[in-house]
Amino acid sequence: MPGQSAHEDEPGEEDEGGNGLRARKKLRTRRELRRAATRLYAERGAAHVTVQDICAEVGISPRTFFNYFESKDDAVFGLDHRLRERVVAGLLARPAAEAPLPALREAILAAVPAVVASDTEFARRRALLHTEPELLDRPLRNNRRMEEAVTAALAHRTGAAPGDLYPHLVAATGLAAMRAALRGWEPRGGAEGLTAALEQAFALLAAGLPVPPAGPARVPAP
Repeated sequence: MPGQSAHEDEPGEEDEGGNGLRARKKLRTRRELRRAATRLYAERGAAHVTVQDICAEVGISPRTFFNYFESKDDAVFGLDHRLRERVVAGLLARPAAEAPLPALREAILAAVPAVVASDTEFARRRALLHTEPELLDRPLRNNRRMEEAVTAALAHRTGAAPGDLYPHLVAATGLAAMRAALRGWEPRGGAEGLTAALEQAFALLAAGLPVPPAGPARVPAP
């Protein structure tokens, strides 16, 4: 996809480069850089962290850093390509007869808890966006790329042109439900809690978004 950095075209981390020693070392370095960058951002503020600071935490050179990430912000917020790849692959693998929004729901349910709940820095990154809203640009770009990729996959499934309203609307609706569930999810709830939040969001969509009664939201029975 135009505008993506090279690393965003790589497979998900657990598959990166195969199972050899070199591949495992690369994966470990990538994870260490992400953790160090996120921790330093939280401790010092993004403006007071440099690529050199991150490299010093991990013990690598800046030149090596740029083999993994295109910028310091990318090291903190560049995880979403894994989620995009899994959602799109899951969507394309759903039965052809399945309606588009339910197919997207199932793809999201299969991908999001597995990727996000295993991300130990998710809560810290989310907190960063509240304390430093100027960092929102990177997640917003990630969201746009996700929506573009899902729209293209839906257009392929339905035979619509990518510019048609329908695949755009389904992608925007399903991904809005996903983001709403993520916004309300507490990481201590783990994958089960996130799955429940996603199911609730899509159940409310399927019910036509009825106005909830006073008190806790009630999810309609399947």
